Amino acid sequence: MFAKIFKRLTIQAFITSFFLCFLAIFFVTYCVTAGNIDAQALIKTMFLWVAYAIIIVSISFLESRRLNQLFAAIHLLSIPLCILLFNQQGGFSIEMAIVLVILLITTSLFSNDFKKASSTKVLFLLGVLVAILAFINIYYSVFIITSLLILFEIRHRQIKNVIALFVGVILTLQLLWILFYVATGSFFYDSNILKSELSVIGEYSKEDIAWSATVFIALLTATIFRLSNYKTMAQRNNTFRVFQFMRIWLIISIFFRFLNINEGNAVWLESFIPTAFFLGIAIDAIKNGFLKNLIIMAILFSAISLKLFNYDLISF
Repeated sequence: MFAKIFKRLTIQAFITSFFLCFLAIFFVTYCVTAGNIDAQALIKTMFLWVAYAIIIVSISFLESRRLNQLFAAIHLLSIPLCILLFNQQGGFSIEMAIVLVILLITTSLFSNDFKKASSTKVLFLLGVLVAILAFINIYYSVFIITSLLILFEIRHRQIKNVIALFVGVILTLQLLWILFYVATGSFFYDSNILKSELSVIGEYSKEDIAWSATVFIALLTATIFRLSNYKTMAQRNNTFRVFQFMRIWLIISIFFRFLNINEGNAVWLESFIPTAFFLGIAIDAIKNGFLKNLIIMAILFSAISLKLFNYDLISF
C-alpha cells in the first residue's frame, strides 16, 4: 500500500502525506495534552501542520526539480514517520523555525547545477546564510565547513570563490550588527527576541530512545550507503553535494545534542530534516514491496505505541 502510493511524486502521494502529517501532529498533541486539547492547542496544531506541509512541498519541489522524483516521493512518507518518532519536547520557537528555513535554503544552494549557476554567486549566498546562523548562535558558524563541498571541486577551487564566501559573511554580519544596534541599542542578538514558543503547551516526555535509534539508523545509512548508487538513481552529479551536506548537517546536529549546545528543550530539532532525508533513503533501499510495507507498518505501530507509553497513556 505505502510502497505503491509513495513510489512516484503524484497528487495522491501529496494528499496522503498531508493527511498523515495532520494525523501524526494531532496524535502528538493528544499525547502532550493528555487528551485535553483546547482551542490554543488546536490552533498550534494547525500551524505546525501548515509548517510541515511547507517543508514537504519545499523538499519535494527541490528534489523533483533538481534531483529525482523518486526521492521526493519517498520523503513524502519519511517526514510523517519522523513526526511520530521525533522526541517531542517542545522548544520549537520562531528562532528555530528561522534556522531550519535557512538550512533548507542552504540545501537548495548545494543542489544547484553549476553549469548553469555561478559557483561564486552560490558561495557568496552561502556566506550570507552562514552569517545569519552565526549571528543567531555562534555555534552555527560551524556550517561554514560545508563550503568545502564546493571548494574541493577542482573547477571551483578559485581565490575569487573564497573571497566571495568571506565577503558574504562579513557584509552580512556588519549589516545585522547595524540593524540590531538601531533597533535594540545593542550590536548583539538577544536570544529572547525570537523565543516565542510555537509548540503545543503541555507535559512533554523526556524519553528519547525512539528518536535516538532513528538518528542512529539515519547515521548508519549516511555512512554505508554508496554515493555512486545515489548518483545513478538520482541521475544528477550535484546530488553528491546534497548527500554530503545532509550527512554533515546530521553529524553536526548529533554533536549539538550531546554537547548540549541548545538551551531548553530544542535539543534534537536540528536533526529532524537530515534524519527524515536518510530514513527515506533507507526505506527506499528496500526493493521488495511487501517487505517495505511491513517495515513501514512496524515503524508506525512502534512509534505510536512508544509515544502512548512515554506519556503514560498505556502501560505494558
